[in-house]
Amino acid sequence: MNTENRNTENKTSFGTPGMSAWMLSMLISLMLLAPNAMAQQQVTGTVIDAETEETLPGVNIRVKDTNRGTTTNAQGQFTIRLDSTQTVLVFSFVGFVTQEVDVANQTEVTVVMQPDVGELDELVVIGYGAVRKRDVTGSVSRVQADDIDDVTSLNAEQSLQGKVSGVQITTTSGAPGASAAVRIRGVGTFNNSSPIYVVDGVILDDISFLNPADIESMEILKDASATAIYGSRGANGVVLVQTKSGSSAKDGPVVTVSAEAGLQQLEREIDLLNGRQFAIIANEIRAGSYNNVDAVPNTNWQNQIFDIAPTQNHQVSISGSGERSDYYVSLGYYQQAGIIDKSNYERLSLKINNTYRINEQVKFGNNFTIAPYKQRVAPGVTFSAYRAQPLLEPYYDDGSFGVVYNVGNPLADLAYSNNYNSGVRFVGNVFGEVIVAEDFLIRSSFGTDAALNRNKNFTPAYTIYNPDGTASQQNNEYSDLFKGEGINYSWLWENTVNYIADFDKHQVNVVGGLTMQQTRSEVIRLSGQNVIRDGEDFWYIEPSYIVDEANNINMLSSIMNGVDPNQYYSMLSYLGRVVYSYDNKYMTTITMRRDGSSKFAEGNRWGTFPSFALGWNIDRESFMQEFETLSNLKLRASWGKIGNEKITYYDRFSRVDAGLLAVFGNPDAAYPGATYGKTGNPDLTWETTTQTDIGLEFGFWERRLTGEIDFYNRETDDILVELSTPGHLGNGQGERVRYNAASVLNRGIEFSLGWEDNFGELGYAVNVVGNTIHNEVQAIGGNAGIDSVLIGGGLANGQTVTRSTVGQPIGAFYGYKTDGIFQNQSELDSYPSMSQAGVGDLRFKDINGDGEINGDDRTFIGSPIPDFVYGFSVDLNYKNWDMSVGLQGQYGNEIFNGKNVVRPDPYNFEAHVWDRWTGEGTSNSEPRPSYGGYNYLPSDRFIQDGSYLRLRSLVIGYSLPVNLTEKLGLSRARVYMKGTNLFTWTKYTGYTPEIGSGDVLSNGIDTGIYPIPRVVYLGFNTTF
Repeated sequence: MNTENRNTENKTSFGTPGMSAWMLSMLISLMLLAPNAMAQQQVTGTVIDAETEETLPGVNIRVKDTNRGTTTNAQGQFTIRLDSTQTVLVFSFVGFVTQEVDVANQTEVTVVMQPDVGELDELVVIGYGAVRKRDVTGSVSRVQADDIDDVTSLNAEQSLQGKVSGVQITTTSGAPGASAAVRIRGVGTFNNSSPIYVVDGVILDDISFLNPADIESMEILKDASATAIYGSRGANGVVLVQTKSGSSAKDGPVVTVSAEAGLQQLEREIDLLNGRQFAIIANEIRAGSYNNVDAVPNTNWQNQIFDIAPTQNHQVSISGSGERSDYYVSLGYYQQAGIIDKSNYERLSLKINNTYRINEQVKFGNNFTIAPYKQRVAPGVTFSAYRAQPLLEPYYDDGSFGVVYNVGNPLADLAYSNNYNSGVRFVGNVFGEVIVAEDFLIRSSFGTDAALNRNKNFTPAYTIYNPDGTASQQNNEYSDLFKGEGINYSWLWENTVNYIADFDKHQVNVVGGLTMQQTRSEVIRLSGQNVIRDGEDFWYIEPSYIVDEANNINMLSSIMNGVDPNQYYSMLSYLGRVVYSYDNKYMTTITMRRDGSSKFAEGNRWGTFPSFALGWNIDRESFMQEFETLSNLKLRASWGKIGNEKITYYDRFSRVDAGLLAVFGNPDAAYPGATYGKTGNPDLTWETTTQTDIGLEFGFWERRLTGEIDFYNRETDDILVELSTPGHLGNGQGERVRYNAASVLNRGIEFSLGWEDNFGELGYAVNVVGNTIHNEVQAIGGNAGIDSVLIGGGLANGQTVTRSTVGQPIGAFYGYKTDGIFQNQSELDSYPSMSQAGVGDLRFKDINGDGEINGDDRTFIGSPIPDFVYGFSVDLNYKNWDMSVGLQGQYGNEIFNGKNVVRPDPYNFEAHVWDRWTGEGTSNSEPRPSYGGYNYLPSDRFIQDGSYLRLRSLVIGYSLPVNLTEKLGLSRARVYMKGTNLFTWTKYTGYTPEIGSGDVLSNGIDTGIYPIPRVVYLGFNTTF
């Protein structure tokens, strides 16, 4: 038996276990040192609107560098008490310029506030430049650093859940290091449907390497007007990530330290039968299986594999600015142990951002991130624990592993698992900018994304024995060793020219550029058996040889599994955009991108992707001035085309299968040979997404209430999809050929609403976002009017449960519809049925009406794509306290409970089986129990409502009073408690209704997902 200690398994090599204890002690000390400041000075005053000369009620007044403050009453008056060291008050009010006032030696003041039109003049990053917010004609959403910090996660995109309309984030697994599936405005292709990420100008496919604490903001570009500047890369949306830069907030450097530690646990168990219940059901299936059901053991296998696990997240950063340069440097450490043993993840991240100014016209700089990581991956024991019989013991009396029939002992699987990943990622760029003739900005940037990833997986020779000493089916005769290494490298060189000018009422912002990118990758895989010894020092692979068995050293053999062909492709692009505004009322944006990709043959290499958008600031019109409550009102509309080429470089080439044997001669002999392999298609060309967007932005009551609503229609044509081909083409079994042969529609409405105000000393903000999704396949291949079908959603028993075809959403669930239970023999004889059906079994509907039940009666029984995705958040601050609550959810999608279908043997059951049919009239929904067979054919019996509402985040913080922070030599200090994934309200019976997949044809299928844990953190952050 493996006796490794769990705590030893989850130790990290980058950090020390003492870090969490140190942090908790610091938290306790800081909390004890948080007395209220003694009042030394009372200041009263009045706040007045500079334009109307009327008093302003509800103005927020805060003591600088603290969260302590008050608000003006209905007469615009206030009273506040200050320490002798506190002399500066900060006055802020929605729609007015924030103002600082020094009230030293004053007891009464009058503050005049100026209306703020600058909020609409803020710059919004839209790719290769920025424009004023009032001039934006596309659909762009922004998430700030404070919102990102609400959720601690490995991947920053997970912080977008429930905060951005039109964006669906689905966690693919709760395992440490797992990724998330990101969908912007639905699933638009059968290929990679993820957006691209642009981090400080470097275009990437993911940001798993990036420390969320280094992010300043994230802009999500959703419509064609916003994304077309990225051409073929922007078909699935674009996420622009701006990392933090140097700060000149005070003399000298600014140092920020933050640390948090948390505990993870299973949010909820699946309700399964206990030992006694299983024995009763087993006796009904096979009479006499258990003589005394009250004496059987009762093992909760979920309790055996799930545990409470620690996690921690720390970072320190230093930033500053001088006359000629500014800098930002940070070091972060993230570690997560899994709630299942033998699973953990840790990552270091070093961030270095610099800017150097030679003079007012010339500057250059760099943005670098280096992120090494280590990961341990547990075997899929959630599935085996779900199926393991509860009346079997995990261990025998001698401490050896107990036999778990049919599925294997999940604890033994864990004990003998040794699966490790490691690697390092470097992402960064260097850039230079020159201002020419005052209005022209020339910029050149060279970026790179380089990654090295390694995997080793060792399973020793072992056998789990039955009580009588015989070997069970759970064994591994020879030790197995696998090693793999992948190298990925890409470079991106971008050169742009910006021209920005104002002419009376005319404003022009023009950008043009040339970009080049090249990507290459290589993967090597090696495997071997019967390794010399089990120790990690002997996990290496060499050519086969035999050594002296007298030395108790076994034969070592190795096999090279192969070297994957290099992925080597490049892209050349030309881009241009004109943003024109007249009198701050009327705007237009014209964008053009022309991409050439080496993934396509010479004649099909180039694609041109235009977009056009209009905007109208209605609130600027003279006829709108009488509406005093209106702060802003903008109508915008856009149309554009965007390309996509996310396929492998080799799809256009026909291939040869080597490493085969052919028999020739007399006598017969085997000779190495090769044969025709998969057919290529040299006629492949670009997918094209055409998107139309109509949006309305508004604000009322000095922008206390703000909102945005968009209608979008997104059609993707010429989708690059793999289709089955006739056998005479020579393709191997199961091989398919890629064609431009499908179309998909996504249509919906998205909205966001926000209200921000003060109620006395309480400041609050409420935000709601949501979007509808209508996804429909409009064409797949076909000729002579006959369309093809894409089959997916494969289960462990080989069954497939999704079909994608015209008129249905991508990855729609496919199976039989049930119509109750056969209650008696007469009913069975009179109703169409399969030969396997009996009394007490499910009745399947005769869909085609031919009087028979067979495969032709299968139909569409649900969709994994939700009808509505939404989020809700509340932010509060009162004196030195702050609180943030975030909820997110979705409605209208279904989940296929695939883990419940795969049942060829006696496995445990979910608790609903206890409500089984036991005789006429006892149940019309739950059939008589069986270990498998007829009642477990894919049907709507296994379709469950996937709608849910989740308390995604809850943060409660306290900022120490300024007199205490000054004594400690700090600018600011805050302690907090944070919870993530605290509660989920859902009808789904599995661990989580949040079930995603990178494969769009297999989405929403629960095959035994690693649960998403509930996490509670304690933390602090401070600046000095």
